[in-house]
Amino acid sequence: MEFDKSRVFTALNADELKVGSKVICADSMGQLKAKVHEGEGIATLTNVAGDYCLYRFETYDAAYILAYLIEPPEEKKLKVSDLKIGDIVRHKSGNLEYLVTGIDCNENEVFFGDDWSDDEDLGNWEKVEK
Repeated sequence: MEFDKSRVFTALNADELKVGSKVICADSMGQLKAKVHEGEGIATLTNVAGDYCLYRFETYDAAYILAYLIEPPEEKKLKVSDLKIGDIVRHKSGNLEYLVTGIDCNENEVFFGDDWSDDEDLGNWEKVEK
């Protein structure tokens, strides 16, 4: 795999890397480059530790100083089946919230605001957890 330095995360930009990302981690730049070239050691990022930790990138097995982004986490998309009457949905822009007032199981649609929405329409919405 080709090494791209724009995919390298250090203590300085660690907060920009999302938990759930597929990464290759190491404790030195030499180790990181070698692992990337070989395509070995791909793991899931489970936590990004705070500013006072040297080993900020945590996977299931260890913590590391450096991380190389292979793939960002898959964004969970809201579906009609995730909702029930009384749930609140929020537009991802953050300006709109609606109460779910109807569900059509035959058409696989949910009603909120003033319109029916299907799984595709719900792509820009998220469920508000109580």
